[in-house]
Amino acid sequence: MNHNFELSLQRERMQAVKADAFYRDVLKVTEIVRFNSDSDSDMEMQRQDVDVLLTLNDITYRVSEKFRDKDYGDLYVEVYSKFPKTQGWLHTGTPNAILYFTPNTVYWITHKSLANFCLDQLFPLIALDFFLELYQSHQPIISKHIVLNKKPIKINLIQAHNSLPDGSCWETIGISAPFSFFEENGVKIRKMSYQ
Repeated sequence: MNHNFELSLQRERMQAVKADAFYRDVLKVTEIVRFNSDSDSDMEMQRQDVDVLLTLNDITYRVSEKFRDKDYGDLYVEVYSKFPKTQGWLHTGTPNAILYFTPNTVYWITHKSLANFCLDQLFPLIALDFFLELYQSHQPIISKHIVLNKKPIKINLIQAHNSLPDGSCWETIGISAPFSFFEENGVKIRKMSYQ
C-alpha cells in the first residue's frame, strides 16, 4: 500500500471541516481548538497525538482524530510509526479520547482503556517475526492468529509505504481487529451515527 504522506495530511485537514460539524451538531461542543497550522506549538500537540481540544459540558478533552474511507468493522492501531525504530501513536500519544471517523459512524474510544489493553496484553503477544515477515514481504496486509486468555484471535497486520516528495520513505505498521474484540477486553467504545 503506497501512501503519499503529504496528500494524506491534506485529506485529513479537509476531513476536519466535517468533523467540526459533527462536534457542533451531534456532540454539542461549546469550543473547538485545532492544532493544524504547522506552528511549533501546534506541532508539539501533534507529536502528542492531539489534533483538537473539545469542550463538552465544561470538560475539555484532548482528542486524536483518525479517519478511514470505509468502515471495515475493525479498529486499526498503529504499532510502528516508522518500522522498526519509531513506536506508533498509541505508545507516544496523550489524548483522552480517539475519535475514529468512518463514512457513517464515529467511534469515541477512551484512550486510556485502549492503551492499557494494547500495551499490557495485546502487543506483547504479537511476535516481532510477524512484523518482520510483513515488512520483508512488501505486502500491505497479512493475517495472523494469536491466543489471548486461551482464546484464538485473528488479527491483521497492515503496512503502508509512506513517501515524501524529497524522496524519503518509511513503513508504518499496525494491527486491526474487530471492534467487538477490543470491547470484550475492556476497551471503552461509544458508537455514534455520522452523515
